[in-house]
Amino acid sequence: MRLRAFALLWFFAACSTQAQYKWTEPEGQTAYGDQAPRDATHVERLGDVSRGSADSADTLAQLPYEIRRAAKDFPVVLYTMASCAVCDEGRAFLKTHAIPFTERSIATRDDMEAFRQLGGGEQLPAMAVGRRIVRGFESSQWSEALADAGYPQGVPLPSTWQWPAAKPLVPPPAPPPAATADESADVQH
Repeated sequence: MRLRAFALLWFFAACSTQAQYKWTEPEGQTAYGDQAPRDATHVERLGDVSRGSADSADTLAQLPYEIRRAAKDFPVVLYTMASCAVCDEGRAFLKTHAIPFTERSIATRDDMEAFRQLGGGEQLPAMAVGRRIVRGFESSQWSEALADAGYPQGVPLPSTWQWPAAKPLVPPPAPPPAATADESADVQH
């Protein structure tokens, strides 16, 4: 019985760390998962938004082979918040160890809810290495996660390498479309 309970717990924990999309259900509820259903609306990609894009491939191409291989298979995403000294330590750690990463900032309730749905809990900073999430900053744990993913030690990034600026985990909503001249004329004052 304990083994079955453990297996179920592991299954649901693994599923929650795979959530990569946010969408609106037909009933109007917001949902998260690794695939949006066909009838979903307002589908948004979360977490590592650069994975699989043309820009990502170009960026990875400039990396040394050992780092490129690890970054392709186990991309690193750093989850942080503003005015967080420990988050700054985690960011510095990754830069010092020549780890290419994307940074997602948690600043709104929507960001925090998306972070929870990704399996991040509530502790920041957090580092995702592929689908593995390490909560809090502990250099030995982060080193272990990166080594397990195959990130080499002592291999420098190219001198032209620049880490991308942090982006919100959940993109801000698009502004409503501006009224056209015809629509403005229909409005009575």
